[in-house]
Amino acid sequence: MAKEKKIPQISIIIPMYNTEKFVGEALDSLLCQTFQDFEIIVVDDFSTDKSRDIVKNYQPKFEDRLHLIELEKNSGGCAVPRNVGVSHARGKYLFFLDSDDLIIKTALAQLFDAAEKFDADIVQCEKFFTSDTPHLKGATLTVKSFKPSGYVKVPTLETDDISRRIQEFHAHRYVWTAWSKLIRRDFMIQNKIEYPRTLNNEDLVFTIFCLSCAKRFLKFPNPVNIYRYRPNSILHTQVNLIDHVRKWIRSLATGFSTCDNFLSQLEFYQQHPEIKYLALDAISQDVFSKLFKVYEKFSSALLDDIIRDEFSKHGNCAAMASFFFNMSLMYSLQIGTYLLNKKK
Repeated sequence: MAKEKKIPQISIIIPMYNTEKFVGEALDSLLCQTFQDFEIIVVDDFSTDKSRDIVKNYQPKFEDRLHLIELEKNSGGCAVPRNVGVSHARGKYLFFLDSDDLIIKTALAQLFDAAEKFDADIVQCEKFFTSDTPHLKGATLTVKSFKPSGYVKVPTLETDDISRRIQEFHAHRYVWTAWSKLIRRDFMIQNKIEYPRTLNNEDLVFTIFCLSCAKRFLKFPNPVNIYRYRPNSILHTQVNLIDHVRKWIRSLATGFSTCDNFLSQLEFYQQHPEIKYLALDAISQDVFSKLFKVYEKFSSALLDDIIRDEFSKHGNCAAMASFFFNMSLMYSLQIGTYLLNKKK
C-alpha cells in the first residue's frame, strides 16, 4: 500500500518562461530555507530555452517536493500558469515566486509564523530587496517599496472596512505584486478568486479582489523578497509603440470587465457602487501612467482611433460607460465644491 504524502504547510508556485539564466538561483534560495515544510510547483509556460531541463536537474535535491507542469502552448502572461499552479497546490498557504527572483533564507519562516499568529487570510510584505544589476552575486542589495510612504513597523492587521481599504488602495497605500503575498489557499477557493487574464495588470486586479474579500489582511514590515532588476525597454518604432499602446488599452478594457463582473456579485458593492468605481479608477490610473511616456509620440486623432477600436472589441462596455459617467460626475461635484468654497 502506497504511503500517503504529507500535506505541506506552503505551496510555492513558480510561473516560468525562458529564465534559464535565473531559475536555478530561485530554486537555490528555496533549498536553503530555514522552513522546509513546503512543496514547489513550477508551471512552465512553453519555454523555448533550457529552463525545463534545469528544473528537472533540481528535482532530486528536493526529493518529491518539486513538481514540474508543462503547458502545451504559451499563455502570454503569468495568470494562467499561476492558476494552474493553484489547482495543483495542496498546502495550507500559497506563495507566488517569480522564476527570476529569490527570497532570503528566513522568508517562509517569517511569513508562516505571522500568518499563524494573526490567523491571516493574506500576509502582505510592504518592502523588498533589490539591486541595480540582474547579476546578484556580490551585488549590494537595497530595501525598496512600491508604496510612497506609511509603512508599518510591526505586523499590523488592516481595517475590515472595505470602503476604507479601497480608498487606501486608490491612494497607492497597498502593494499589489503577486510575489509579495502569502495567501491562505482555502480563502482563494472559498471566494472563487483567480488571477485574471488582463495582460499587464493582473496583479492589481487580483489585489482588489483580495482586499474586497479578506477578513484578516496583515501588513508585514520585513523585506523577504529579492527582486531582480531586468530593464525592459520599449522598442522605439512606430509599429511597436502602437502595439504597446494597444496592449495597455486592452488591459484597461479586460481589467474593467473582469473587475466589474467579480465585484458586482459582492453584496458590499451592490450597496456601494461608488466604491467599485473607485477601484476601477485605480485600474485606469495604472494604465494611463504606463502610457503617459509614449502618448506624446502620437496624434490625438490616432490615439482616439486606437482606444475606440480596442474598446469596441469588448461586447459588454457597460462597466466602462458607467465608470466614465460616474467619475465625470464625481469630478464635477469636486469642482463645484471648490468653486463654492472659493466664492465663500
